[in-house]
Amino acid sequence: MFDARDPQWLEQRIRERAAIRRAKRLASRTPGVVVIDAAKFGQQISDLAQTLTYKVDREGASAFGSHPMQGDVVAILLQLRETYNLIRFVNADETRDENHGYRMSYSFVILPLVRTMIDGFYNCTAMLDDPSRVRQFRISGLYRIRESIEADEARYGTDPQWKLYLAQMRQDCEARMRVQGFTQVDLDNNVNKWPLLGEYLRLKPDTSHKQMIRKMTLGFWKEYSSISHASHDGILSIFRFIASDQAAHEIRPVIADAAERHLAVHVGRAAGVLLCLLTEIQWYCKFDGSRIDERLSEMWTAMHPVVEVRELYDYRYKGMLRHQISLT
Repeated sequence: MFDARDPQWLEQRIRERAAIRRAKRLASRTPGVVVIDAAKFGQQISDLAQTLTYKVDREGASAFGSHPMQGDVVAILLQLRETYNLIRFVNADETRDENHGYRMSYSFVILPLVRTMIDGFYNCTAMLDDPSRVRQFRISGLYRIRESIEADEARYGTDPQWKLYLAQMRQDCEARMRVQGFTQVDLDNNVNKWPLLGEYLRLKPDTSHKQMIRKMTLGFWKEYSSISHASHDGILSIFRFIASDQAAHEIRPVIADAAERHLAVHVGRAAGVLLCLLTEIQWYCKFDGSRIDERLSEMWTAMHPVVEVRELYDYRYKGMLRHQISLT
């Protein structure tokens, strides 16, 4: 006899029920729908991102020289990799089927993180496209830090409990400016303002980099932006998934099936954005070792069935790979 108070028995029962739910979900899928096996690229892209992060950090001087962009590329790679890992974790079968605390709504309220990845992709590739832009990127960041400090000083500057904290924050900001060789005049000069993605695409002249960013963002970046801002169209796109408990019981399986399809698309997009960035960095740096070029080819091959990723490959990345993909 099993004892319901036995944690090992409880864990086994949870796994069995999760397996039953997973089997039912797979059996209910439409046979004609293309199935993408994330086991072929999910963890592998994350591992490749880690490898390239180490390469940029430790061997980046061969590609960047003494240029400060090396540190910014490392930081952006770290952020995008961990963002991608979070999206994967929340949507993994183990999380959705075996974690009793999981809710379908969690998978949809984190969708704006894909927009975060696209913004990071833009920031990084804009600097790779023109390394002189690093100056704008850093000055704009320091300007926002200074602006935040000044706002707090205006509001709390006379409060004794805030004085030490504000003084330390201003000291840290000024120290960063000195180290990077910037002055207050640099921060006040609008020429040094870093354009956000939408503004960048409107600037003239049009370039191949802008065309590539436009290709990536024209469709789904706006979708994630709407969700992020909780605009009406954004709410409508995810409402049935975050309020499935309000739906009639007989249509909840339909909502669950639709959620599966949507999540496959969104996780695929997140993986695609990271893969594009890894390809851009390797194309710029041309690192040897660690099978980077071969692994990039393997990941593009695995993701080729994803329509939006395939379009990006055909548009730009086919010509950037040193090791071509195999579709046989």
